[in-house]
Amino acid sequence: MLDLVRTVFPHGPFWGPFFFGAAIFGFRYLAFAGLAFAAWYGKRAAPRGKLQAPMPGLRQLAREIAYSVVTVLVFGLVNAVIAGYGITPHTRLYFEIERYGWAYFWLSIPVMILLHDAYFYWTHRLMHTRLLFRTFHAVHHLSTSPTPWTAYSFHPLESLVQALGVVLIMFIMPSHPLALILFQTISTAINVYGHLGYEIYPRGCARHWLGRWINTSVAHNRHHKTARHNYGFYFLFWDRLMGTLEPGYEARYAEARSRA
Repeated sequence: MLDLVRTVFPHGPFWGPFFFGAAIFGFRYLAFAGLAFAAWYGKRAAPRGKLQAPMPGLRQLAREIAYSVVTVLVFGLVNAVIAGYGITPHTRLYFEIERYGWAYFWLSIPVMILLHDAYFYWTHRLMHTRLLFRTFHAVHHLSTSPTPWTAYSFHPLESLVQALGVVLIMFIMPSHPLALILFQTISTAINVYGHLGYEIYPRGCARHWLGRWINTSVAHNRHHKTARHNYGFYFLFWDRLMGTLEPGYEARYAEARSRA
């Protein structure tokens, strides 16, 4: 993998991995956020189903896209440091699938999601403390009514925190680069959905025995509106366990789906 990067981008230990990582993150984000924005905020947008009534203005969209570009560059920077300066051998990255087998390869992806969900919940709650909110997380919460472009609209310091979650996974468990790419693709899709501003899950999801554990666009939209409760990413395990799920969440979900 590293030899491929250096072949495609033969510009020293930093710039090759930097451009390679930024390109992957950038194109993937552009695909998911761009398609979601075109589908839900284009000419045939349906304001009636929107979780918060006002449609985004150009100023909000410009700010979100600008910060998203910075986030992609920070992600590329972290990739460059890991891949370009001798840190990779100290991680648990492996490059031959036969080393652990295909069963482990596919199982590793949901395990990465569970690890990332725990990392996100606790770092997210930490960034909501008075000590850290203004420095790390306030930029993201400028979008009280989020759009797909809010997904990567982070202060550079928060972008670094987000990137380090993936780095931590690389140190904790054997991780194949392709499994990491698939995990991060799922993560990006969920991130864009969480900031969509519309709910697309079934009407009874929040009260279903399985759906009640899954994070929804309604839950994260409420988080942006109030800057309280609902700190999870993929699931609501930690919110329910730690008592940070918004009271009346199920009723709010049902109300939002009935309006849509």
